[in-house]
Amino acid sequence: MFKNMMEWQVIEEPETAAGEIYDAFGDRYDFTGSEKEVLRLYLLFGFEDKEIAKIMQSTVQELEGRFRCMLGKTRTNSMRELQALFIRFVLQKLPANLSAEACGTKG
Repeated sequence: MFKNMMEWQVIEEPETAAGEIYDAFGDRYDFTGSEKEVLRLYLLFGFEDKEIAKIMQSTVQELEGRFRCMLGKTRTNSMRELQALFIRFVLQKLPANLSAEACGTKG
């Protein structure tokens, strides 16, 4: 979707496992398409506000508005809380045997 906006390409890959997880999380909280994209750029790539605004061809103020909507929809108070919520969501989606192996235990 976005190419050559930064020093490397930022490509939307909705058919990958990561893309499916971001979509599922966004659908769970009724995010708009642009809110899902902001989430992906923020969490997956770690872009800062100015970088995300540039990639999405919007202003930082518009981006902050999207952040407020995302926080309201998820009932979180900060982007850090939103990140934690997303991580918990991902961990719940892992197969039971995979999450047990990651913890050093076997079912």
